[in-house]
Amino acid sequence: MLQHIPKNGGYKFSFVILALILILFIWGCKDSEQSDSTSELEQCRIHMDEREWADAISTCESAGGDEGYHSAALAYMASSGLTIIDLAQSLLDSSSGSGTAGVIFDYIPTTTADRTNFQRALSYLMGSNITTKTQNIYFEALLVSSMLVFGELKDLFKLSEIDGEFTTCSLDATTDADRCGFTFDLSTDTNTMTFGGLGSSFYTNICGANSHDSSHDGTTLTTVTPNISYDVTIDSCEIQAGSVIQYNKDAYDNFVVTDSFKDSEGNSVLSTLDFYTLFDSGSRFNASGDEIPLCKDTVITSIATGDELIYDCEIFGAVFDPSSDLF
Repeated sequence: MLQHIPKNGGYKFSFVILALILILFIWGCKDSEQSDSTSELEQCRIHMDEREWADAISTCESAGGDEGYHSAALAYMASSGLTIIDLAQSLLDSSSGSGTAGVIFDYIPTTTADRTNFQRALSYLMGSNITTKTQNIYFEALLVSSMLVFGELKDLFKLSEIDGEFTTCSLDATTDADRCGFTFDLSTDTNTMTFGGLGSSFYTNICGANSHDSSHDGTTLTTVTPNISYDVTIDSCEIQAGSVIQYNKDAYDNFVVTDSFKDSEGNSVLSTLDFYTLFDSGSRFNASGDEIPLCKDTVITSIATGDELIYDCEIFGAVFDPSSDLF
């Protein structure tokens, strides 16, 4: 069965962060140079400068317009502990010792209130309130949506990071500390697989919807030895407009990847934040082996790439497959 799998993301994250710091500082200066409009918008700017986030949210939302709603989005993030300047400073501070991936991990929203604020920020950045979306807005949305997805993965797969090395839960763990946040068991005594799906909250939070398929209960798979009977529920989702994954896709697709965001082979180093592609991959992780026959095409027939449907097996592939670009 699958064990703790170390994944090193230091190189990719380092590339991303170096470019991120430069581009966000430049964009931040551009935003501050915009011409004055109403006194309410000026008050919004003052609250932002003074880091008075609650007042900034109120006045910036009231001011409206592209700048007002953009500022409100940044204030929502800041009220939950994430400011662009502080993030850049943390990444530049080599004395932190946690590495770039570790710093990113530290900013993942961990409470319901913080996640709600991140979602509100993302909604402003990618929704209809801001009519003219700039490259900095797309980049900020990509960052925020990625943190929201990472937060869901952290809970479900018990992700942890030490010095750029990521580990996950174990599907055959014997202790609660190592078990995943979902039910998975393959009994060698009865040759029965029990799987409760990754859960409705996971898919609802990233896709805006979820579905359950329990039609495989009691099914016996005869293409493996020994035969395995199932007591399973397969969870999945259809990506909804306005969901975290949809906004992540839109932000990634619209952000122009310059040479600063490419590696020596000309590939985008931001691909690790492209969760739509990573999740809607058509992956049947380990489908050819006997450890997770759940993912075989004789069990689940509808998995496909880019169909805007995400299944449990595709998530398994993104998280557990060593060749995945996720970490």
